[in-house]
Amino acid sequence: MKNDYINELIQAVTRVVSPNVPLLKDVLVIGGMPEPTQNLRYLSYNRHTTMEHGCTCEFSAVAVINNRRAREWQLVGTSKKISGWVFSSRWTRNPLDLFLNNLRCDPAVIEVLAEAGGNYTLLGILTMSDFLTSSPAQRSEQYICPVVAIPGMDADALRSVKAFEAANRIQKSGFIGLQLYRKRGSLMV
Repeated sequence: MKNDYINELIQAVTRVVSPNVPLLKDVLVIGGMPEPTQNLRYLSYNRHTTMEHGCTCEFSAVAVINNRRAREWQLVGTSKKISGWVFSSRWTRNPLDLFLNNLRCDPAVIEVLAEAGGNYTLLGILTMSDFLTSSPAQRSEQYICPVVAIPGMDADALRSVKAFEAANRIQKSGFIGLQLYRKRGSLMV
């Protein structure tokens, strides 16, 4: 494993949020990169919270995707339809499952992954909470969105990735102990 991959992945995350570099580097070194025959490798639990632009941003790196196997990993046809029903935002309470499924079903993002200059992509989850409300009766809004960190993207690839991230943004609401998710972007599947 080359240290260049790790530094490139960390640099790619800075497009969205300022990560805790030592923590993220440790997680990537310990978790390792996917083997040539693996589609992705899940990372150990990590979470870093920062304050940016009046919001609390909580970033977790969850998986490293093997770009060289992106086309084989893509869901098409019947598999895509079935996974769209199973991993619908109506019943799935785990955002990681929802984001991974939508990523696998999006041909534009899969093409960006397959054509990427680097071998790996970092998938993360960003939770943003806006605590600067105008009145105490007003609830703070919380959003969960995927972060697809691909090193060395060109402008077209960046547009596709940003469109995917915006379309999969989820608004989290509900009572304490009972969280509900509401899809904010357009449906991907």
